[in-house]
Amino acid sequence: MELKRIIVLANSIKKRARCVAGIEVRTGKQLAPAGWIRPVSGESEGELELRHMRVEGGGPVAVLDIMDVPLTQYAKDPIHPEDWIVDTSQRWTRAGTFDPKTLATLEEEPKDLWLESTSDTDRVTGAFLTQRTKHQSLYLIRPENLRVRLWREFKGYNRKKTRAVFNYRDAEYSLGLTDPLTTDRYRLPFPDVDKPPNEIPLPCADKYLLCVSLTPLYKPTGYHYKVVATVLELP
Repeated sequence: MELKRIIVLANSIKKRARCVAGIEVRTGKQLAPAGWIRPVSGESEGELELRHMRVEGGGPVAVLDIMDVPLTQYAKDPIHPEDWIVDTSQRWTRAGTFDPKTLATLEEEPKDLWLESTSDTDRVTGAFLTQRTKHQSLYLIRPENLRVRLWREFKGYNRKKTRAVFNYRDAEYSLGLTDPLTTDRYRLPFPDVDKPPNEIPLPCADKYLLCVSLTPLYKPTGYHYKVVATVLELP
């Protein structure tokens, strides 16, 4: 078993389960960031159910928790290089809570969010990703003009759709929003089916960080999709 201490920056919806990810920190008098960790299970897409993340003393895993996570081995996934296989025989331990006043120190500044000229900005092919040097599938970035777009569509039944729309380095992104706290907060007002979307600017102007993540390959389309896993307000 290997123990990794992480600042939890995502606890998002994934196939009725969760996708948890965070930045590893080395212990000591100061928290020193050491790269991303995404604990994954043996389920079809690595999603975590409650049985995969039992916390010592009880209680759910929350964003900004500092957690000691038991892991068995590195997953060796070139598209998701942050993935480690979770040790379900051990409990997670809460070591503290990260101070939101220092969130800005974790901000990353990639040149783009996996932009492929032949694909829409919300998706990317595996072939493109494997050609990138120093590839990572998670970023914590500062967006501009962040808003939530809501609409309904009929695909045999009424489906509610929620996306985060924002600008980053001269490109506009419209990505699936899988942050349960934000989607709960903006669950209303959805328009009627096939009516134009409602777009809601978020109240704190540009004082946000987004945890943006790549999904595993969706075989029916051949794409990895980009999602906003967490919306974090900056103080």
